Amino acid sequence: MNHIDISSPKVTDIPVTDMGEELVSVRGIIELGPPPESVETREHYHWVRKEVLARLQRAQTLLPLGLKIRLYEGYRSPQFQHTLFQEQLKRVFVDNPNLSEREVYAIAARLVAPIKTYDGVDLYPPHSTGGAVDVEIIDELGQVIDFGMEIKDWSRVDESLCQTEVVGLPERAKNNRALLNSVMEAAGFVNYSREWWHFSYGDQYWACLTGQTHAMYASAGAGLKR
Repeated sequence: MNHIDISSPKVTDIPVTDMGEELVSVRGIIELGPPPESVETREHYHWVRKEVLARLQRAQTLLPLGLKIRLYEGYRSPQFQHTLFQEQLKRVFVDNPNLSEREVYAIAARLVAPIKTYDGVDLYPPHSTGGAVDVEIIDELGQVIDFGMEIKDWSRVDESLCQTEVVGLPERAKNNRALLNSVMEAAGFVNYSREWWHFSYGDQYWACLTGQTHAMYASAGAGLKR
């Protein structure tokens, strides 16, 4: 599979013209899981851009009866995004002690977007724009359907299992990943192929994959929240 990494210059060099679109909560509209990663995300993880919420609602209508989209995580503050990246950096360094700092940085950036390049240039991490969402599908009992792994285990499984398409994945999990991908793409999102659960609308990754001249969302702050 040919991946375009989320921190590739092909993505991060795309100009951003922020629309000033507000951040809104999905609470009471889209199913919401418990705060992921850390209690520090509790105040933020249910926020997304207003148009992203509308598109999540559209994706929901495309699912078979009894299944629901559940938001695992939406907005992350740049400060918490930096914390997550530093944690990933440490994990990658432990697993690859013979690599240079720059090489470790590049590997860590495959699954967690940094807030700056290795050389210190500011970036717009997808989740910090409010345009990226991590989502799963739950059944009538509120249980996550079989995706071969759960999102919460992303840092504990082999990186290859996180990819949208995995050789040898059981048929049920393969079909469920394809279902999620199809309804999200039909609603206007693009998938990050290193993470079956991660979808973007309006950010630089979305702009890259859809051939847009610019992204619509820069990193957002609490001032954009409704």
